[in-house]
Amino acid sequence: MALEKMARVDQGRQSPTVVEIAKRAGCSIATVSRVLNRPETVAIDLRERILRLVDELGYVPNGSARALRSSRSRLIGLIVPTLDAAIFTRMLEGLESRLAPAGASLVYSATGYDLDREIRVVRNLIEKGVDGVILVGSYHRKETLKLLREHNVKFAVTYALSEDVSIPSMGFDNRSGGALAANYLADLGHKNLAVIAGVTRENDRASGRLEGFLATAERRGIDRSSIAVVESPYEFSRGRAAAKFILNQNKNVTAIFCGSDVLAVGALRACKDTGLSVPQDISMIGFDNLDIADYLAPSLTTIDVPARLMGEEAANYFLADQNSMDIHSRVELETRLIVRESTAPARDRQ
Repeated sequence: MALEKMARVDQGRQSPTVVEIAKRAGCSIATVSRVLNRPETVAIDLRERILRLVDELGYVPNGSARALRSSRSRLIGLIVPTLDAAIFTRMLEGLESRLAPAGASLVYSATGYDLDREIRVVRNLIEKGVDGVILVGSYHRKETLKLLREHNVKFAVTYALSEDVSIPSMGFDNRSGGALAANYLADLGHKNLAVIAGVTRENDRASGRLEGFLATAERRGIDRSSIAVVESPYEFSRGRAAAKFILNQNKNVTAIFCGSDVLAVGALRACKDTGLSVPQDISMIGFDNLDIADYLAPSLTTIDVPARLMGEEAANYFLADQNSMDIHSRVELETRLIVRESTAPARDRQ
């Protein structure tokens, strides 16, 4: 499914009002107010019609918008897909290490990988009067960026590099990270490969890692159609289930690349469950280099993501003055392969 492209809007456009929403919805101003403040008191059909208009028009209460324009709150909003398994903890630490000494505060929220929920979170942050918003990934609903631009809220993306160079980015090339894993396994002689990817729908990080791995494996002489691919949410149990499925269906697989260390932890457990030894029978590579990776038995070979540095660079952008903003507006960071005990030269499983 094609992901929606981010669209520019006219920042000078006047924000919609409650009066305009009420007129379009065919109801009273009081009804719109009740939907915004006590939605349970309004019939569901009317409530949903009003909320759709709120989303489409990018409505934010005027009082909050005026407060944002008139003064700086020194408040930065961070929106991440999840707070589980410490995937984004290092970036958060990097942000706070720069923002706190400068007298700025960080407020964060998780969307559960739901881009529609992200719109609502952005609206809430604007209502709180944040000076800026940090997003994860380069793909978002066009309404999300419309809200930010119309209310003159500074924003940047992390964990990816936007194809639109005018959008501030502090991130890395996810395809390159997947390519590192594929090249290393090919160097070890592995030809029977599998991938446990994150859910790629509306997730440019997961899709980039997967495509980078498959394209590189193909360049190394491995038919991409022969590579077993299972997509899974980033949960230990789901990684375990995905690996069991792969191992049961593909008896010759000698190496598995996982789109996150969380999935790899589950996959390692699946190998133990099925009586396979890592790395003697199966090599395993993760992605993220979470702290747990070094403490597993065997320790996990993984792709290191410079998450803390990414947070520091994002903070630098929001703290920069007008003269130095361009210097900090696009920072490309590098991923690197961390070789540990979970990978070894290929051995025939037959």
